[in-house]
Amino acid sequence: MSIEVPAEGLQEILKMIEGDITSERVSIIMLERKIRIKGKSFPTEVLDDIIEATRNLVFPPEPVLGKFLVVTGIDRSGKETQCFNPKGIKGVVPIYDFLRDSSYKVLKVSLPSYDTTLGALVASYLKKPSNIVIKGELSKDYAWILWSLDRAKHNNSILEWLKDDKKNMALSRRWLESNVVYQKIHGIDEKRVLNLEKNIIKQDYTFIIDLPADIALKRAEKSEERKDFYEDVAFLEKVRQLFLHLQDHYPFGKVFIIDGTNPPDVVNKQILDSLRELGI
Repeated sequence: MSIEVPAEGLQEILKMIEGDITSERVSIIMLERKIRIKGKSFPTEVLDDIIEATRNLVFPPEPVLGKFLVVTGIDRSGKETQCFNPKGIKGVVPIYDFLRDSSYKVLKVSLPSYDTTLGALVASYLKKPSNIVIKGELSKDYAWILWSLDRAKHNNSILEWLKDDKKNMALSRRWLESNVVYQKIHGIDEKRVLNLEKNIIKQDYTFIIDLPADIALKRAEKSEERKDFYEDVAFLEKVRQLFLHLQDHYPFGKVFIIDGTNPPDVVNKQILDSLRELGI
């Protein structure tokens, strides 16, 4: 049975979160109180997760010893394969395994995290199958904050993991850079996204798997997964171009651009060779 969340109330909460978090002085106690009042009709698990994620947006991160690596790119570019290789594609050593074989302890993250409450809200907005249903229309002017909350839920676990040991690494399929790029196409300025997520940890290394949009859509047609409304050739090509110029919009960490038109094993070799050059 699906859990229903009213779009109107959710939008008011998202608007409230952005307004308070980006103000010069924010009281997390007052903000939590306002969220609970506005979301009194929400299922408890949804409201509690929104509040927990909001707390993670408030406090600046402490210095860490370990490194944070992100693999990103447009839809269907092969991020999951290179990070974790769940289908066991021949010739591909997933980055996760490579790092562990190099004596690193690795925390893995994959966004959006559709199997969580906040990730399920993202799935519902994208019209993907989800156990949570947003009832009504949510404006794109605030919908992007759903991705911010989903990411914020992971922020503290990454910080805790990385702060203790330089041999601890975090590996994420997508991070904040993805929200910056995708939402910019919808008219959401990157400064707005980065201002809300100013206290979210930024990665040390970003591997962009570059793939032309038309090839990505051909891959989508062959996939059994249901497409979301971002999977449109014109839209994805605009996203691709922003990824190719990522540091103009997201100036954090060292960026590597990998040719995603190559076979998965060739893409994999390029990524692993780059990691070796970094001394990893």
